[in-house]
Amino acid sequence: MGSPTASAHVLHAAIAPAEALVDERRTLYRLAVRLFTQGSGLSDNLLDHPIVRYEIGRALAGKGELDLDLLRRVATVRVRDAGLPLVADPRTAELIEAPLRIVAPPGASPRPLTEDDGDRFEAAAQLVADGVGLLRKLAPETAEDLLAHVSMVTVLAKETSGGVISASSRYVPGIVLINEPSTPMEVAEALVHEGAHEKFFDLAITRQFLDAHAEDAEFFENSWSHARWPLEQTFAAWHAYSCLAQFALVAGDEPAGPLSLLPKARERADEIGRWLLAHTGDLQPDARWLLGALTGVPAAEPVKADRGRPMEHHVSFRVLDDVRFDVAGTGRAVAARPGRPPEIFWLDSDASWLLARLDDESPLSFGRLLSAAVPVWGADSGVPGRLTVALHFLMAASLVEPAA
Repeated sequence: MGSPTASAHVLHAAIAPAEALVDERRTLYRLAVRLFTQGSGLSDNLLDHPIVRYEIGRALAGKGELDLDLLRRVATVRVRDAGLPLVADPRTAELIEAPLRIVAPPGASPRPLTEDDGDRFEAAAQLVADGVGLLRKLAPETAEDLLAHVSMVTVLAKETSGGVISASSRYVPGIVLINEPSTPMEVAEALVHEGAHEKFFDLAITRQFLDAHAEDAEFFENSWSHARWPLEQTFAAWHAYSCLAQFALVAGDEPAGPLSLLPKARERADEIGRWLLAHTGDLQPDARWLLGALTGVPAAEPVKADRGRPMEHHVSFRVLDDVRFDVAGTGRAVAARPGRPPEIFWLDSDASWLLARLDDESPLSFGRLLSAAVPVWGADSGVPGRLTVALHFLMAASLVEPAA
């Protein structure tokens, strides 16, 4: 296997800078709230809250209604500034029940340390703060890249963790659970490991990484525990081990904990990477690109989009009545059609511009759209072909239709 040509944080930024990715994630959740609560809005702080994101995710999956009162109640959990928001509230076990339940090994009931634990909590809080500081010192770019996706940290009482060293869950994104640490380095490593997962969670819901067919893909079996993982978990593990392997290179002589994965990270990343390279047909374009860039094995050239049937200039188009959409600061739009679950579509910049234009004034003919697009896109940018591709995509997604 080849060597990566750039650090993970550089490659992540090539897909989308951290702040852009977070903005797009918030845009998706903001649209979801509009779908389920008749236009009610939530602040960015609430949209970043892991339990709020969990509840929105359940609604998007068609597994329940969205209760704004519940969202505001769980968001009252009190935190301590430890370089990252550290859960301190004695009500924590109730308010963040979902991630505790999801990550718990069989027979275990992890208990968060809170202010009720007195000096024990204070010692853990100091270690978390020192660990965040150590990560920022050893790998400042990695810290900036990954910690942007971590909204909350919880420390688990070691006698209750059931062997969990650190954990996160795509079902409750944004929260990192860490077993009661002994050193700042244990915290720093856990934040790289779980921060890489959190980064991947945001990439997966806003970019082209995996589609619905991933659930039917072949499972990967690792050599060290013989656990079998579905494709999404396999890619997430490869991504985390790749980030850990790069962190190990800058950690220097900083002593790792006895259960550290840093000495094993490169070997495991390579093993998983080889398997993924043999299964690139199951990955979407952004996932294939990141895999190729981090393994040093160039990804195959993308297949050029079929422009589809040429459009007649007199044909007009309109946005379907039930379509809702929101536009992120990046210019990308996320659109939805109500249902259980709703259909969600991320649009590229061309389709985003087109949908917004049709929403402002509809119906519009292809000829008028062409005239409006030229000064925005540039006369030499292949406007007719780009507009045709965007229209075919929007029609295939049942977001736009020819006007009667």
